[in-house]
Amino acid sequence: MRNPRYALLSGRHVLALCHDVDGLYGDPAPRPRARHELRGCEPRGGLARAVTQAIVEGTAPLGTLDVETPDGTWRFEAVRVLGARGDVVTIEAAGPPRRHHGATDAVPCAHLIPLPGTDPPRTEVTFLGCSPRGTLREALAAGAEGFDEVRYQVLRRSGNLQHEGAAGRVTGWDAARDHHGLLDLTVAFPRSGLVPPRTREVWDLFHDHRTPAEPGTWRRFTGAARTVWRREAALRSYDLPEPVPGTTYTLDGRGITDEDALVCALTEAVHGPGLAYPSATPHALGEELSGCTLIWHHAAVARACLGVTPLLAVPRPATFREWVDGLRAAGVRVVLD
Repeated sequence: MRNPRYALLSGRHVLALCHDVDGLYGDPAPRPRARHELRGCEPRGGLARAVTQAIVEGTAPLGTLDVETPDGTWRFEAVRVLGARGDVVTIEAAGPPRRHHGATDAVPCAHLIPLPGTDPPRTEVTFLGCSPRGTLREALAAGAEGFDEVRYQVLRRSGNLQHEGAAGRVTGWDAARDHHGLLDLTVAFPRSGLVPPRTREVWDLFHDHRTPAEPGTWRRFTGAARTVWRREAALRSYDLPEPVPGTTYTLDGRGITDEDALVCALTEAVHGPGLAYPSATPHALGEELSGCTLIWHHAAVARACLGVTPLLAVPRPATFREWVDGLRAAGVRVVLD
């Protein structure tokens, strides 16, 4: 198949190459939250206060929680305390805990017990114009009624990977309407895995592996879609030529409301549209522009926005002052306008 846009896989094995998809792009459902019991626990600090609040109000938000067990220290993110009885505290978090080193205020507990959760809601996603291969083709030929869980990939025109995620169980297939000799494959897809339409817009702009030529295109996107834009642009921005010391660059600050915007706007000011420096700290960008002058117009926008929200993000985003000081410390002459 020439220039497939999607692939279905099991492990490392490609099971089908497909021309298009129906139903993949939409508003994703919230991901199911993981519940755990903290057994043999000694609540202290923020956890103790949240337990008290949960007893009175039913639940209580907590944020990040580090727990020390006999087999190591674990970190939960976006925690909510659901209740407590004796030395058992029940919590829910954004996902399963991950190992964490260096915590100074971890709560000692004997065991972390995961609790069964509800199955995530699913929807039907149909991959269109597919050419099956391997075990999937054998299953179809044998008349199987379904096929095991698969993953999907979004491919660039070059065939390189653009995105990969969990798909689900193949539940049906039929002759493709628009592609002679190929099949449409239906998958029971998790609603939490749907891809926002704005993300697809970004992928389409970079599909040909060329950078969008229109200046300021990144301004059309906000939030998660802007992060996707920056990631795609960064993939094309390694080995950029070094700026010539003494050069003056003009930075249009009207849309710089977050770190992604700053990196996109600054890279565009120096190298042109559709690019983004892969490194994104004040020191790293300062080293890129060392010896140059940066005239930052409408700096008041960034002054009011950078590093302000989200306050609990880890790591904390740099403030406007930290960006300016970091650039200057690396040898950039920054003129604020």
